[in-house]
Amino acid sequence: MNNLRLLLPETVLATLALVIAFADLVVPAKRARVLYHLAWLSAAGVLAWIAFTMGDASTHGVGTLWSVDPFSQFFKLTTLLTCVLCLLLGLDYAELPENQAGTFSALMLLSTAGLMYLVSATDLLLIFVALELVSISSFILAGFERGNPKSNEGSMKYFLFGAFSSAVMVFGISLYFGATGTTHLAASAAAPGPMLILGLVLILLGFGFKASLAPMHFWVPDAYEGAPTPVTTFLSVAPKLATFAALARVFGAIFPLQAYDLTLLFSIMAALTMTIGNFTAMFQTDVKRLLAYSSIAQAGYLLIGLAVGTPLGREGVMLYSFVYVAMNVGAFAVVQAVGSAKGSYDLSAFDGLCKRRLGLSLSLMFCLLSLAGIPPLAGFMGKLYIFSAAVQTGQWWLAVVGVLNSVVSVYYYFAIAHRMFFKEPSDDAAIPVGAYIYGGVAVAVVGVLLFGVNPEPLIAGVRASTQILP
Repeated sequence: MNNLRLLLPETVLATLALVIAFADLVVPAKRARVLYHLAWLSAAGVLAWIAFTMGDASTHGVGTLWSVDPFSQFFKLTTLLTCVLCLLLGLDYAELPENQAGTFSALMLLSTAGLMYLVSATDLLLIFVALELVSISSFILAGFERGNPKSNEGSMKYFLFGAFSSAVMVFGISLYFGATGTTHLAASAAAPGPMLILGLVLILLGFGFKASLAPMHFWVPDAYEGAPTPVTTFLSVAPKLATFAALARVFGAIFPLQAYDLTLLFSIMAALTMTIGNFTAMFQTDVKRLLAYSSIAQAGYLLIGLAVGTPLGREGVMLYSFVYVAMNVGAFAVVQAVGSAKGSYDLSAFDGLCKRRLGLSLSLMFCLLSLAGIPPLAGFMGKLYIFSAAVQTGQWWLAVVGVLNSVVSVYYYFAIAHRMFFKEPSDDAAIPVGAYIYGGVAVAVVGVLLFGVNPEPLIAGVRASTQILP
């Protein structure tokens, strides 16, 4: 029981999610919106809890199936921050029915709790259960707009690919168990051999689905396009970052890539993921699909940090993960405001946006430039760390591929900026922006600018959080 206290934050969050789900059954529909606020306060409270206890050694330790350390605490913080911001966007998303506020909020919290369990898991059974909790919640959230055919289609594709990836991962876990006699992730119990290597590769493919790594990325554009925009924002950030935390623990601290001859595989997957994401995004006319392929490319950049297998690479992954929350949430917040007002997420909906909402236009431009890695914004510092780690380990080609892909991404990011600043608006209709959207955009833009100009506090926090307990 003493070890269970290590997982108290996520357990509390999951319990609150169930309370909100049951409250949805008794709260009148006209008052159901209060459940959105309750969910937001719950996530924000747990976020503050973790933020204030990160440096407390009493909150760190090793349990039977899990390990709570500064590394996992860091990624729990980023996951919860994403959840808080996405719930904030949900409060201003008119398409979400008021009478299903409890269900929507509870699913968001349950998915977040699953991700928090995932980043601490040191046993494949807990990893699988955590991923299934996240997946089942995400399948429902992706299809939450039941009257939208695209939402239904995207959710079904998400479900089918998810079921396939779960089967692949279970097969990998069974091979791992056959090779080691245990499901616990312990390098001492694992002698390198064909069965173990194949098991680890299949487990990697299972993780690749949640992180939208090539070749497990095919579900992303349809699921992101059809899902409610706050859900799209959440799926593009939180599961990806938590999965990279799990990958760093499994293939960085426990099974080093060099010892199991997996470095080349990771490097090829990183290059393919970046290239497929960026070059496909160039041909998109729907901004949600464009940002979906952009998120695939971002996963490729993050994978470089794991492929190099060095402490600097891990720091780069952590640094980029934190600023990625601000970049992507900020971009999707503006896209949500424009899409809801115009009834379309087509590129043409952004024509002349600067003449109607200059603040939104500048905010979106800052976030897109940061995603492209343009200095002095925060995304540049994250990419600099990751590419530097590749160069230091002699993987010049991977750094070159990353830089070239960043150059390609400037093309489609600037396609949006061009429409906002150099096209005439198709009409003079106002674009209403709620207070919650403004709040989410403000937090994101401050993060993009602040950690770009003065990254030292974030770098110090990352270096203090790199410790991974066995």
